[in-house]
Amino acid sequence: MKIKHLNINLIFSLLILFFYPFSSSSHNYPKNYFRSPVDFKITLSGTFAELRNNHFHSGIDIRTFTSGKRVYAVADGIVSRIKVSAGGYGKALYIDHPNGYTSVYAHLSKFTPKIEAFIKSQQYRNKSFEIDINELKSQKKELFKFEKGAIIAYSGNSGSSMGPHLHFELRETKSEWPINPMLFNFKILDTKAPKIYNLYAYPLDKNSSVNGKNTRQVFKVHASNTSNFILKTNKIKLHGKIGFAIHAEDVLDNTWGQCGINKVQLKINDSLITNYAFDTFSFDESSYVNSHIDYELNQANNRKVHKTFIEPNNKLNFYSKMKSDGSYEFNENKNYKIEFSVFDSYQNKAKLQFKATGDTTSVSFPEEECTSTFKYQNENHFSRSDIELKFPENCFYSDLNFDYSTSLDSTFLSAVHHIHNPTVALNKYYSISIKMKNISPSLSDKLVIVQIDKDKKLSSAGGVYIDGLIKTKTKYLGNYAVTLDTIAPTITTKTDYRNKNISKLKFIDFTVKDELSGIKTYEGEIDNKWVLFEFDKKNDRLFYTFDKKRLIKNKKHHLKLFVKDAVGNQSTYECDFTW
Repeated sequence: MKIKHLNINLIFSLLILFFYPFSSSSHNYPKNYFRSPVDFKITLSGTFAELRNNHFHSGIDIRTFTSGKRVYAVADGIVSRIKVSAGGYGKALYIDHPNGYTSVYAHLSKFTPKIEAFIKSQQYRNKSFEIDINELKSQKKELFKFEKGAIIAYSGNSGSSMGPHLHFELRETKSEWPINPMLFNFKILDTKAPKIYNLYAYPLDKNSSVNGKNTRQVFKVHASNTSNFILKTNKIKLHGKIGFAIHAEDVLDNTWGQCGINKVQLKINDSLITNYAFDTFSFDESSYVNSHIDYELNQANNRKVHKTFIEPNNKLNFYSKMKSDGSYEFNENKNYKIEFSVFDSYQNKAKLQFKATGDTTSVSFPEEECTSTFKYQNENHFSRSDIELKFPENCFYSDLNFDYSTSLDSTFLSAVHHIHNPTVALNKYYSISIKMKNISPSLSDKLVIVQIDKDKKLSSAGGVYIDGLIKTKTKYLGNYAVTLDTIAPTITTKTDYRNKNISKLKFIDFTVKDELSGIKTYEGEIDNKWVLFEFDKKNDRLFYTFDKKRLIKNKKHHLKLFVKDAVGNQSTYECDFTW
């Protein structure tokens, strides 16, 4: 029997299709299956896979300008999940559709009355505002079914939303991978090409240079027309292994502001070097955004750029069609034609073209001094007499020349440990263990490891005290030290409810803050019974809406509100009131 040998490239392509079934924009997404989730013209404040802090944006943000706009089921379906949280998506609804997709609606102000009643009953049963009810459709009785066009909720500003809008997603139900909703023929007007603002060039080893320098160089870009861009300089000399990044944003019709792009291509001398599109991704790989961007540039200037070269430990499926890592060897004394093409989801195209000169001058730049060298694929350990660090394998995106030092600061209970540089991104959490001396047992549970930023501002990294060591895990490098948190959260209110008749009020609300370890729990009681306080984390707002079904009207009541931080410091607010 003869064995037919498949082409290696064909095998690789089949594997890509198997593991990443929705990785190509050529996928035949249904174009007229879904209706709009709103009843007004869609304008966007955010697009799919936009570069956000520590993640790619997993949907589109539809402007609502205010809360309370009706939200509609985009197709027939069954509610599979309802989630309520103080941050993140806030109030969110998930609907599974028979065609294999799931629609997600987030930052809602409220659900339909039936869902509201169901959620509230679950919150009271669990004595928790935050709740995540998953796999609803697997129950014997499908609790909530909606027809296409039915009202399912109302838009809002809940969770981590920074302004009223509807966050809308479409996911492949089986894998839960989000997919660009703009590929499904929603009526969104976009006839404008993206804009390109800056080009960045990176020497990728110590034998490479850009205009004679071994550091990142930036080149300003300006438009020659609405879709073609040129550099403001024609003097670019490149030597050795070089990578590029581009700062580009999309603009849409009938809206202001800028959104994320969809696709990037790089050609050098007409050869395609880089080609990727943001059509779908796994939530498990969303944090790779910190390798896709120039993390150092983002930390310093809050500027997110698209790199066209790939670090060794960046596993984003966006790059699955690329034949190389996107870098290029400039080793000949000649002109190179370089062309960037940037597309939005509707294939409007912006192009940047320029010529660079190959510089054959061989220069070797000195290696930077370091404490240790860490290989990204290995588990790495570092210890001194008073600290131990453990980095799991694949914690770094590339090999790292690790640097460490200490300094003294009487403000803290330990030395300040300078753990490399906060401008280096990590792929995983690592552990920090700091040895403590002469700590009173009564204070050991109040110890906190804090990160100290460039402005000396402290943020808690947590910590547990065990056998003379305080231990925590973090995903950030930088300056760390140990301090005590003995100050309880604050509870304040603009209205004094004590011994007042507040029967005309619909709710009571409080401002709750903690300056260090952060608020961990909150609980309210009226007449010694648990009541539902909702927490708006971004605004430090904790509020209770009077519930006629659970609270007797025209009666004197007693309120207790408990707020506790992460190390157990607790504040209590108590008062009598009439409602």
